[in-house]
Amino acid sequence: MSNDSKDKNDSTQHQINPDTYRWTYHAMKTLFKVFSLTIRTTGNKDAWQQGDIFLFNHFARFEAFIPQYLIYQKTGHYSRSIASKELFTDNRFGRYLSELGGIPNNADALMYHVSKDILQQQKLVAFPEGGIVKDRRIFDEKGRYRIYSRSHDERRKLHTGPAVIALAIAIFKQAVLEINQKKGKNLLSQWASELGFNDTQALLSVCEKPTVIIPCNITFYPLRISDNALKNSVQFFVDNLHTRVSEELLIEGNLLLKNTDMDIHLGEPIIAEDYWTKIESKISTAFVNHSELSLSDIFDNVQKDDSWNSFLFRLNYQRNTNRIRDDYMRAIYDNTTINIAHIAATLIMHFVDEGKTHINKRKLHHLIYCTVKVLQKDDSLNFHRTLKNPSIYRNLIMTKSDTFNQFLRGVYKANLLESAGVYYNFMANIESENDFDSIRYKNPLAVYANEVASIAPLQKAIKRSLAFKFNKKLDEIASMLFEDEILEYHWDLSQFRESKHQEINQKQRISEQSALPYLLKPKHHKGECVIIIHGLLSSPAELRELAEKFYNLGYIVIGSRLKGHGTSPWDLHERTWQDWQQSVRQSIKIARCYSHSIHLIGFSSGSLLALMAAANRNLRISSITACSTPVILKDPMVQLVKIADFTNKIVKKISVSEGIMPFQDNTPEHPHINYHHTPIAAINQLLMLIKKTTVRLKKLRCPVLLIQGDNDPVVNPSSMAELSKHIPQEQLTQHWVSSNRHGILYENTDNCQQKVIDFICKQSK
Repeated sequence: MSNDSKDKNDSTQHQINPDTYRWTYHAMKTLFKVFSLTIRTTGNKDAWQQGDIFLFNHFARFEAFIPQYLIYQKTGHYSRSIASKELFTDNRFGRYLSELGGIPNNADALMYHVSKDILQQQKLVAFPEGGIVKDRRIFDEKGRYRIYSRSHDERRKLHTGPAVIALAIAIFKQAVLEINQKKGKNLLSQWASELGFNDTQALLSVCEKPTVIIPCNITFYPLRISDNALKNSVQFFVDNLHTRVSEELLIEGNLLLKNTDMDIHLGEPIIAEDYWTKIESKISTAFVNHSELSLSDIFDNVQKDDSWNSFLFRLNYQRNTNRIRDDYMRAIYDNTTINIAHIAATLIMHFVDEGKTHINKRKLHHLIYCTVKVLQKDDSLNFHRTLKNPSIYRNLIMTKSDTFNQFLRGVYKANLLESAGVYYNFMANIESENDFDSIRYKNPLAVYANEVASIAPLQKAIKRSLAFKFNKKLDEIASMLFEDEILEYHWDLSQFRESKHQEINQKQRISEQSALPYLLKPKHHKGECVIIIHGLLSSPAELRELAEKFYNLGYIVIGSRLKGHGTSPWDLHERTWQDWQQSVRQSIKIARCYSHSIHLIGFSSGSLLALMAAANRNLRISSITACSTPVILKDPMVQLVKIADFTNKIVKKISVSEGIMPFQDNTPEHPHINYHHTPIAAINQLLMLIKKTTVRLKKLRCPVLLIQGDNDPVVNPSSMAELSKHIPQEQLTQHWVSSNRHGILYENTDNCQQKVIDFICKQSK
């Protein structure tokens, strides 16, 4: 067979079938609705269009199809992928893979076919070192990039396949442009025809564009090792499953079937032309221009040293492909999406390496939190969404953390850690050597730690956290915690910007300045702290004037933002009274870093939260001021709220609607700091809060000041008497204000702000 006939046959054999591509795309789209896998893409959004060669790390078999799916979804372009020759041994399956763009790694004229497709604007998807990197270990003992070879059962140097292809195309493009300047029209016309371009100008236009490599990282979280339906089903039909297959079904079945995040980060482009100097370009152009080789020979012999008769060229070519490889491998693994398991595993392995047998739970939790806060200063890193949302990662040092508990369940099941009172004990298995096919379920700790071993900022953050003196740096901890309050506001705000939210959002008048929590710390303070808690539908600015007065008197003041407030009524629509309670406790946690004497001032529903917090003796509150506390509400329709909220939830479950009436219009006394729409669900949560608070009032042991307007349009004045029945009388002070307004503390009616100041100053003395 002649070379031309052979090339033509290969081209037909590995031709992409648009129909196969389209129906596979729609089938995968349907499957993703069934699977519990959430795919999130971050990073360089323009990369989908810009990129020629997309390189991914590898962890699961099914992910090999996902990049092509995403590229087609984002751009409409088809993709080539170089796959192991074994996958093409079955004629039917091999033909299907070929029609999807797959080409075996031993195909004749491989470089030529792949390069031709890239020049024709198709994409190439590759997984450098195509084996599944189950242990995610990319460094050897000397810190060099290495990869496990199953055939040799050892770690070897990395191959340069994608780098060879990228540099070959870049060299060819540069040669075309230089030959064009030298009027080599006949040769260019021949090449344009062979590559499928209509004319020479079309070829030149393509060659004027850079050859772009996009390094991408796929990170799965969490990694579960419990049995799943897929593994159990296969075991039912197949006896004596091979260990390797069983492990893959266990891990990868869980990735697909049990609420897993697949984060794909697209890194910054690597331009192959940047690795080939002008001098090197002239050498290669001279060779190509005077060579009698066909175009396919030029591409496919780039990899074979003996076919390029210039030793200098071969030396430079190998050196530059190594540089490209090292750069994209570094970029791939530096773009790992960091999650709490990475940090926890790295810290635990640090203590294991030091010979420790256990770690205090509280200490580990604080180390993880501190590491998160240090890492957040580095804009170059990628974080899982749970490390972006303070209300999730902060729980590690506040209450129970669901994300950390998920990590613990895995390491407990693998018998790597043991919970023993205030300690996590390190089990013997934590240091055991595991083979390549079992490490994912036998030692997920090592897998997590290996995955981020190459990320220098993370390793530095770990060291910094280990050196941090938590008991002596309370001011810094307070700053971290307050920073989380600001970050939480911006995170919450960003979650309610979709088109369905805009109709209501646009009618709100609350500014960011009014919505943000605040921390006022005098240079010379009394060592006492005041926490101010706003009311339902309002924002921290509601009591800012009172806060400034306390600040001027030398008090540290924290203006708390209750969850769901200052952002969008849609945000409040989703919150519970427990969320509001947590917001208050976060402020108390900050205050405790500064002072042992903490005074709570609450207005309206904020009063209920203040009273509930003080009833918890572990929080050691010094005094409570509760103004316009809503125990009995004036609105006669309030009793229908429970039914309305229940109906809304039922409607939401059976339809795409948020309910029959999720919001009602609100005309606030102070429009610039309050929502103009009241979520029905929030009123129901308020009713629950009233009930939960009143039964706890008898536990109060600190001084309490109650302030109430005698003609409050929202709160029935009899609320004061109802509260007084439950609060120990020796702790109670009451003050009536003559007003037909609800917001008496904001408006300072009857100088009631001074009454609050006098009360707290008395407690301070």
